[in-house]
Amino acid sequence: MAIQMQMWADLTASDLRQAYEVALETRAQIVTCMAMKTRGEGVEFWIGGPGEEVHGAAAALALHRTVREGPDGGGDLALFCHYRSDALAAMNAALQGDQGFVLDYFRQALSRTTDPHSGGRQMVMHMCRPELGLWPVQSPVGMQLGKAAGYARGLQLLKKRGLAVGIVGDGTTGESDFHEAMMAASLWRLPLLIIVTNNNVAITVSPEDGRGIRDYGQYAGAFGLDYFTCDGHDFIDSYEVTRRAAASVLENGRSALLVASVPRLMGHSSSSGGQFDYDERDPLLEFGAWLSDRGILPAPALFERGEIDRRKSYFEVHNLGALMEERVEKVRNAFSQARQEPIPSIEAGDVWRHTHPPFPEVEEPEVNLRSTTRIQVNEALNVALDRILASGRAAIWGQDVGHRGGVFKVTQGLIEKYPDQVRDAPINEPMIVGTAMGAGLHRDLALLPEIQFGDYTLNCLHWFVHLGNLYWSTNGQTPVNVTIRTPVDPVLGGALYHSMSVDGFYGNIPGLIITIPSCAYDAYGLLRTAAAYTGPVMQLEPKRLYRMKLGPALPGEPSDPKVLQEARRNGAMPTFDDYHIPFGKGVVRRPGRDLTVIGWGWAAWQALSAANTVAKHRGVEAEVIDLRTLKPYDRDLILASARKTGRVLVVSNDRTFAGFARQIQGDLVENVPGATVRVVGQLDTPAVGQSRALEDAITLQVEDIVDALNALADERPGAWLENDLHWLSYAPSQLLT
Repeated sequence: MAIQMQMWADLTASDLRQAYEVALETRAQIVTCMAMKTRGEGVEFWIGGPGEEVHGAAAALALHRTVREGPDGGGDLALFCHYRSDALAAMNAALQGDQGFVLDYFRQALSRTTDPHSGGRQMVMHMCRPELGLWPVQSPVGMQLGKAAGYARGLQLLKKRGLAVGIVGDGTTGESDFHEAMMAASLWRLPLLIIVTNNNVAITVSPEDGRGIRDYGQYAGAFGLDYFTCDGHDFIDSYEVTRRAAASVLENGRSALLVASVPRLMGHSSSSGGQFDYDERDPLLEFGAWLSDRGILPAPALFERGEIDRRKSYFEVHNLGALMEERVEKVRNAFSQARQEPIPSIEAGDVWRHTHPPFPEVEEPEVNLRSTTRIQVNEALNVALDRILASGRAAIWGQDVGHRGGVFKVTQGLIEKYPDQVRDAPINEPMIVGTAMGAGLHRDLALLPEIQFGDYTLNCLHWFVHLGNLYWSTNGQTPVNVTIRTPVDPVLGGALYHSMSVDGFYGNIPGLIITIPSCAYDAYGLLRTAAAYTGPVMQLEPKRLYRMKLGPALPGEPSDPKVLQEARRNGAMPTFDDYHIPFGKGVVRRPGRDLTVIGWGWAAWQALSAANTVAKHRGVEAEVIDLRTLKPYDRDLILASARKTGRVLVVSNDRTFAGFARQIQGDLVENVPGATVRVVGQLDTPAVGQSRALEDAITLQVEDIVDALNALADERPGAWLENDLHWLSYAPSQLLT
């Protein structure tokens, strides 16, 4: 039989040659990149997977054949790669006709604006090419698994055929991310394949010190996952096992874990030095010899090792052969071309480009601010979520959001109406947020995970930072529609871990929008806008307000209270018109000429009460501004008010030390010369105590704001930016004596 007609597994000689050539090219780019880093030729950092080229090429080919060329037609293959997945990514690109992977690799390594992965913002092998099924890589590699699991859940929600593949090293199996992904895979029966490339080292830490899982097969079995192993030195074994694992997931509707044994032939990264380990078996050499033995490649084409001399460069101790010579030339040309291309330009706006996706273009309806709603905040949120879910392109998961309807009944009744879109989740906040982020990578899905209390968001900081920087770090390629809802602020004996205000913790995460509604009208309108936005939003909901009826009547709200009472008795939602509130637009709750009070959430209502008290007893008229959105906040509104009154009090239910109120204060001090700006909020104690006496002493009270306003009214403004005597026309008479 002629060589061209012979088959190995279901592969032709042409398939095998292509895989070998991609593996050679990957090795050439790795060695060249590391050499250029060592020689100071413009590469700032190198990291990659020498030793994984054969396994990577085989795995990519197997996944492509199984998912994209499967018997049921093309499926969505989503790869969440490791930064050592050089060959897997390169082979995946080649199989889809992309011929520029090497050039793009060096564009990223040299931080060029032409870098299609990140525009020069990420280090090498932190890939992002969604059109090729390559989703963003970040340095905390365990997060790949949460995103992969979430993406797989998105496939289920959209009823799309496909497979999400999360790839990590064995060291990452020591992270909680691994457990979280396995739990999601088990509970949700995801179309997910987790591949662990086991090189028996995590940077420098051995399995004895860095890996508690002694038997991956038993671990997979505990979660009900299928388990596969392959020898990453062996191309055919890697291909066949990966093919079986992927097919098993697609056919059985059950996730799988695949562990591939691979070598690591260089240090962890350029920080470990660039010495090649010639004592380890090299799968690339073995694959070439295997191809030669079967007549697939002629001897002159082979890449072989010569005499080892550690004083020589990597290429000098090898007989390159015709194919590797071509690859080395191609790699060097790609490096030279990339080096001539432009670096990010400050003048061209490369610093600020794609800090966040465009905000939805919405207009807020005119409402009668003197009217009062009869709808509770939790009812307004419930209606908003119902309307968002009704599109069929949204989902909610979190603790007790299903049949209980949430601790504050915000999701009540939704699981009955939308059983495929609403579900309870384990007590695992990073899993809730991480999978939501992965699902949110689907352009046509909106995710609205709930964390039961703001206090329990703290173990999700990694995810919030990644959500915030994802759009910028991928140069605008990956909008992710995720709105995280969580109750916040101290109230009525919550004590530690049920009383936190978290705006101070998360207010300094760039790229993350933060809303904090203070009434039913705001809660509905802001949540509707958040769900229409293709970026990450954190909606902080003061739990004291959930069952309150505050703020203006909602557009179209029934004027007859009996209508609402009847709806509640029947378990029906209130009816009112749909509307949106734009981000970054505050509202004046009370006009005033003497002082300005800025607050948000429950503190805005406390400020209003205090302002009324001071006006009644002293005749001092304080303007009360409710920000509604913390990031971005309405700078035009607060600056205009501060310039008018010259004296500002910022009130917050959070601690004042390093809290978000200090950001507002600093902004006003810098931009309104002479203005007096004070801050009042929660005491800087370690937590809020259970005792009501402790809670009242620690947390912000109306009396605290009254005292602060009285003290502020007794201060004269400093230098004035509109007119040095401007304040005289507004100051209360008590100050003129």
